[in-house]
Amino acid sequence: MKLKINCCDGIYNSLDVHFTSACDNRCAHCVDLRYHGTGIQKPDISAIVQTIVDNSSGVDDVLFLGGEPCLYLDSLLECVKMLREKTSLKLYVTTSVPKVCHDEKEKFFALIELLDGINLSVQHYREDVADQIRRSVSRYDRQAFYASLPLKEKIRINLNVVKPYLYERDDLSFCLRHYDGMGFNSIKLSEIQHGKDVYVSFANVFGLKMKSAYSNGCQKYLDMGEILPVFKTPLLLKRSCFLCEESLKASLADGIKAVAKIFTPAKNKYGVVYEDGTLQKGWI
Repeated sequence: MKLKINCCDGIYNSLDVHFTSACDNRCAHCVDLRYHGTGIQKPDISAIVQTIVDNSSGVDDVLFLGGEPCLYLDSLLECVKMLREKTSLKLYVTTSVPKVCHDEKEKFFALIELLDGINLSVQHYREDVADQIRRSVSRYDRQAFYASLPLKEKIRINLNVVKPYLYERDDLSFCLRHYDGMGFNSIKLSEIQHGKDVYVSFANVFGLKMKSAYSNGCQKYLDMGEILPVFKTPLLLKRSCFLCEESLKASLADGIKAVAKIFTPAKNKYGVVYEDGTLQKGWI
């Protein structure tokens, strides 16, 4: 049995950067709502860069998160430039694309050009529904802006399967086709993990038979030709497992793997760098 096939198995050598606690959205499924964090809004980019440089040995890539990192677009751009000069690390950003990205699009385009990749958390193809998920009102035409972005080969679309917003087969199919038509490098579709009231299995929705996510891999590129014919964009499905979703049960293979992992601890290098440059072993 393969033991290290999931993101929680220690298969990446990476640093997450909690660039700011500020955010213009209040998504119920946000990771920041599950941890206390630092409460710091303005990032100290010199301290962040120094911490990353000092701990870059054995690390492959850095992912900027928040909060919403693009709310400090100038600082984020400067931080990425500094890391480009001082390291050979691959650099990524996850953003919900706040209005500043639209209003200062040349800076946003410059950021995309510097990065190895950027993840756009778009929530839904219909903005009235996306606003409900974000618990905020959009102040620009997001879909037109997404379609206008350059360097689409660097851009991944992030979507979540979650009740009551995006979980029915027809709605999911239309949403996926909507973004497939924009020509991005990939789409990541994640199952939200907050109990039976919001959790929906993608496999069940589309009538697919899939082995346990824990013992067989929670992230998998799907053969979309079998699900949505003439679908061009690579689609990565991030599934939930019994460890993170209370309504799921462990399989026999899951139990065997869980026991085996006791004797095979992860050896990857991972940490979270906070706004003030503090390095933690995980999210706080």
